Amino acid sequence: MNLDYSILWYDDNKEYFESRDMEPIESEIASWGFQPKIFPVHNAVELQQRAPFDQYDMLVVDFDLGENEHGENEHGDQFIKSVRDQNVFSEIIFYSMKEIDELWQAVSAKRLEGIFVANKNNIEQKLIRVARQSVRKVLDLENMRGIVMSEVGDLDALLASIFERAMHGVTQEQQKIVFDRFHEKASEQHKEFQDALTAFKESPSIDGLIDLCDSDKRWQNLNRVKKHHALLKNTNFVGDYQKEILWPRNCLAHGVPERKDGKGFLFRHRDKEYVFDDKVSLSLRQRILEYKSAFAEIDEVLAQQ
Repeated sequence: MNLDYSILWYDDNKEYFESRDMEPIESEIASWGFQPKIFPVHNAVELQQRAPFDQYDMLVVDFDLGENEHGENEHGDQFIKSVRDQNVFSEIIFYSMKEIDELWQAVSAKRLEGIFVANKNNIEQKLIRVARQSVRKVLDLENMRGIVMSEVGDLDALLASIFERAMHGVTQEQQKIVFDRFHEKASEQHKEFQDALTAFKESPSIDGLIDLCDSDKRWQNLNRVKKHHALLKNTNFVGDYQKEILWPRNCLAHGVPERKDGKGFLFRHRDKEYVFDDKVSLSLRQRILEYKSAFAEIDEVLAQQ
């Protein structure tokens, strides 16, 4: 799982769906440090375009799905059974204007497992409760370490893209300044890479530089080219990326966790300590999303230059 919380919402009544206010759902999920993504589908054709369904954290399915191409009435329990038969175990909410007992009867008749039911009038509240519970399941330490590793990998890719676009937007002389500065700093810090750095020095290139970079160096290189790029000079990069994202990432990746009074974990890394608890976890998720959004926006602007 990453920091996207994705919901596939299947209801044949497009007007009904568009009349619902999704802002409370999206705001609530965002407050947990996840990015809400809701994908509505209103017919079988749109539904199949969204397969496979195991990519979604939650499926929200209406009972009465109207008529199919053969004039037969389609019901949500048929779709849910096909999903479970494919060994997809995402959370599923089955809802309708009908009485709750009728939904349970449909669930029981098809022996569907792990299904939540709701009345159409309170579907938002039920969705939030179920989503909150499913998010809690993945917020243990090991899952969070994996999430942070994955998200920093995505941020690395965005930084590389921004850097490459930015380097194509400055002069050859300015590129050489960035190349030389990178080589100088890398030579000081990584003697074991001397052969690769020597080859880079003899024939510098954007791709060659990126290949030699870890997460920290990608950030450093972006700040180097920023000094020369007209658009980036006045761009706000959100905050202290090294301190707020890369330092916690390194602690979670390389430190050994110790229980701290039952309220979190203490990591020691490079003679420094990092306390990781629920509050820190939430803040880290939120900051990752903020950086991800800012980097993606910058990358898109550069792509249009």
